[in-house]
Amino acid sequence: MRARLAFVLAALALGCGPQQRSPESAGWSDELADPTGQVRRKTEVMDPAGSEPSTPEPAPLTGAPSAQPTQLGVRHDVMIASSAPHQPTCTCLAVVMGAPEDPRLSWQNERPRVGGDAAVVALSARGVACHELAEDAPRRPSIAGVERDGANVVITVEELPPGRPLATGAVIPRPGPGGAVFLRPKDGRVPYARASSAGGAERCKVR
Repeated sequence: MRARLAFVLAALALGCGPQQRSPESAGWSDELADPTGQVRRKTEVMDPAGSEPSTPEPAPLTGAPSAQPTQLGVRHDVMIASSAPHQPTCTCLAVVMGAPEDPRLSWQNERPRVGGDAAVVALSARGVACHELAEDAPRRPSIAGVERDGANVVITVEELPPGRPLATGAVIPRPGPGGAVFLRPKDGRVPYARASSAGGAERCKVR
């Protein structure tokens, strides 16, 4: 009887001992480590709305830019403000150049963020005398493109027929040292962007 009782107690002692691991789990710790010893802990933070833990968002990569670069190009949503004086800058054309928040500029959409290496240009033929065109002639100047010419920045202006959206402005790079911003007509049939109708210059200096 005593021998049988001793056998039962020994069996119970073995059942209460450390949990035996299967061969597949050998080498893994309770910390979710991998067999190489590098712990794969799951970092948890407390949810501000309750007590349940949640996994934090991954941190951004180091070295990533903190701001979006300036998007250069022609714009259909900026024009010379109606309250601004439309002074002739080039033949048959008024031109304004400044920062996006310049009160002489009017935006239909949200103003873009422009760095110090760029500027906004807007043009209009409204209220500007044009001796090369009849008073009732349609006048639809539009920016066809922007390009660099050495240290200079050259804006090409065209005349668009009715029905096509006008590019009345552009975000352009600022000229390099000793350079300037010029406007030029797309071809000889375009009356805009000449220094003077008499001189017939190929391009007009804005700034």
